[in-house]
Formats: sequence, structure tokens, C-alpha cells
Amino acid sequence: MPGKKKLLLSILALVLLVGLAFTFSGCGGGQEEGVVQSDTTENSTSENNTNTPAADGSETAKIIDATNAYLSSGKAPTISVEEVYEKAVKGGDQSYFLLSVRKPEHYAKGHIKGAINIPYQEIFKKENLAKIPKDKKVVVICYTGHTASQVTLLLNQLGYDAYAMKYGMMGWTSNKDVLAIEPFTKAADYEVDTAAVEAEANNELPAVNTGKSTTEDIILAQTEKYLTSGRAPTISVDEVYNTVIRGGDQGYVVLDIRKPEHYAKGHVKGAINVPFAEIAKEENLKKLPKDKKIVVICYTGHTASQATMFLNQLGYEAYAMKFGMMGWTSNKDIIGLEPFAKAPDYPTVAGSNP
Repeated sequence: MPGKKKLLLSILALVLLVGLAFTFSGCGGGQEEGVVQSDTTENSTSENNTNTPAADGSETAKIIDATNAYLSSGKAPTISVEEVYEKAVKGGDQSYFLLSVRKPEHYAKGHIKGAINIPYQEIFKKENLAKIPKDKKVVVICYTGHTASQVTLLLNQLGYDAYAMKYGMMGWTSNKDVLAIEPFTKAADYEVDTAAVEAEANNELPAVNTGKSTTEDIILAQTEKYLTSGRAPTISVDEVYNTVIRGGDQGYVVLDIRKPEHYAKGHVKGAINVPFAEIAKEENLKKLPKDKKIVVICYTGHTASQATMFLNQLGYEAYAMKFGMMGWTSNKDIIGLEPFAKAPDYPTVAGSNP
């Protein structure tokens, strides 16, 4: 009897052990499966909507994701001077926040009433960003719209509701003392091409390694690196024509980010086409060599400047062609819009930063 009882106890113990093993195996498998399913869903969403390497958790992916979140929002990249004047200045709408990113000495000579001043090259500093509210429409103002557009991209990546004032102070006033630059007058009327240029997506993306962990810190570190590099934000149409087109310099790649239908009507010879809204897709970024200077071309220079900021954050060497195709040709069918004519000469106020 004692032997039988001992045998029964042994069998019972074995059954209990097997049961426990299955129980723990089931919990572990379920948790592991849950992680896998989560990653698969995230990959699927990213691949279907943005085609970015979001799930790899890399610093590059974090910049790409933040950019795609903005580009897929449907938000306009610019705001007209008329809206700023009628609503923010004349109408006194407190939901607008005016941010001038010009140099302090130019801001002091004349700026839009109510605008505060944070110079373009200092926008990445957290103490400056802390001055900008996230619950208002931020209107970014520069000289011609180019650096304001770069700042607009950065602010939207960080969760602000920002818009570049179209054509900057050039679109506001014709007073050259206030402008501090020569305004746009006419296009160079260089030749255009209609032959489509295809690029293979076989390039590696530049490596981003700031050592930061949050998306905001990574973006700010890369923006600081770019803005303190001494690199110009734009390249003139004359330089593009003389160096790249006429000179045949192979150290450049020309990227047209206009709509395909406008690209088809005429573009700078040799330019590839990647629409602005699709610039942050991985398969499109792989069309860009990381060892060449990238000339980004849009309609007026605004969206090209946003793309230029993004590409430099990723580690490319990119420049927006100043005034875009509007600066290259006067053919309205090719430009795809009405070119800049003149400023409405709205009022400005002088004085230092409040």
C-alpha cells in the first residue's frame, strides 16, 4: 500500500508540473505574440501610409516620422500677407502669434506690429522655443519666405501649428530699408526640359547619431548642427544654371518637388521629380545620393525650403533654389502659379524686440 500511495503521489506531482509548464508557456507565448502583433501593426500602418522605417526605432526614423505626421496633415505650408494683415493686425485676432526670424538689426528697422524676434539661426534653442505658444497659429516671417519656411517645418515637426508668411517681408512692404534685401523682380528665363528623369532607389540614407533619445531632442540636435554649419539655406538660379546645367558639375543632383503635372510641362534639365508631400518616404529618400549637393526646386522656394531643412536634418547637403521655378522661367504654365508682382505696402513698426 505505501508503495502504491507513493506511486500515486508521484503521478499527481508529474501531472501538476506538466500543467504548470503549459500555463507558463501560454502566458509567455501570449505576451511575446502581443509584442509581435503590435510591431506588425505599426509596420503595416507606417508602410501603407508613409513608407518609412518607423518601427526600427532609429534616430533617422524618428525624424522621418515627425515629418510625415506634418506632411500628411493636409496643412498649408504658407499663409498670405492679406490674411495676416486682415486677421492678425487689423482684426486683432489673438489666435495668431507673429514670429520674425530676421536679424535683430533688420527687425528693429521695421516689422509687423506685434511680432516678436527670434533670429533664424537661434530657433533651435529651447529657451527660444519656450517663447512660442503651441495653442496659437504661429506665423513665421523672414525676408523672402525661405528661412521662414525652414523654421515652419521645424515647428510643425515639434507639434506647433506654424505657417510661413508667403514671400516674407518682401510680400509685405516695398521699403528697401525695412526689407534689407533686393526683392524679386523677374525670372532669368533659362531653358527648361520636358524629358522625365528616373532615379533608382538604391542609395543608403545618411546615418543620424546624436545620442539623444526623444524625437524632439534628436530633431533639435540635427537642426543645431545644420544651422551652425555656416551652410547657406538657398542657392541662386544663376549658380544652378552656370554650375550644374552649363558647367555640367556632377557633384550636384537636382530635385524637383512640384506636382508631376507641372514637372511634366517643364523643369530644370536633369531634375528628378518627387512631390513635396512624398519627400519623407523611404523609397524616395533612397533616390538621393548622400555624397552630392542636392538642389531642391519648387514653385516659389517655400516648400523647397521646408524639404531642405528636412534633408539637412537627415544629414544630406541640400539647398533650396531661391524663388523656385518662378526665378527660373516666366512661363506661367511651367511655374504653375501667378508669380510675385509687388507688395501691398502694409504698415510696419520700428523698434527692438519687446
